[in-house]
Amino acid sequence: MKTSSKIRQSFCVPLCVAVFAAMALGGCKEERIARPDPVDMTPEAVGFYCQMNLLEHDGPKAQIHLDGMPAPLFFSQVRDAVAYLHMPEQSHAVVATYVQDMSGARWDAPGSWVEVDAPLYVIGSDALGGMKAPEFVPFTNPDDAEAFVREHGGRIERFSEITAEEALVDASEATESGQEEDIGARLEALSSQKGF
Repeated sequence: MKTSSKIRQSFCVPLCVAVFAAMALGGCKEERIARPDPVDMTPEAVGFYCQMNLLEHDGPKAQIHLDGMPAPLFFSQVRDAVAYLHMPEQSHAVVATYVQDMSGARWDAPGSWVEVDAPLYVIGSDALGGMKAPEFVPFTNPDDAEAFVREHGGRIERFSEITAEEALVDASEATESGQEEDIGARLEALSSQKGF
């Protein structure tokens, strides 16, 4: 009897260890969500907020990948994506966020996609993004960011330093500057042209 008990014990201990190790490793796999690669913009890509074709707008863009969603959300401006990330409630977990690097790029031909926390951002410059609102301009090369500030004003911040207030303040300033009245005047002019 002692021999069969020893055999069972010598067999059960390694088996239990193997089962627990497999369960632990299996649990790790489920908790880690694979980071998707950035997606190239196509003629069908539209901005999340504006629903306009992104390829028709100059300046850097952004894309946010959400857990369980087959395609990323595209943003016409980097600032809009940062504002989205600062929203208190999201429908899905954010898996990855990419912005277009402006180091060595032109405004009408933004650079390659980089992870949102990789570049430095020029904030408060005179640069207007794809929707003609103030933009957060990403640069992976600090010298390019400094040169941009010298030419266009603003300041340099890391992504982790950008606050929700900074992401949202520009929209309220646009309203205060009379942009709402301009839209009203344009609608009124269109109405009178059409005879409404």
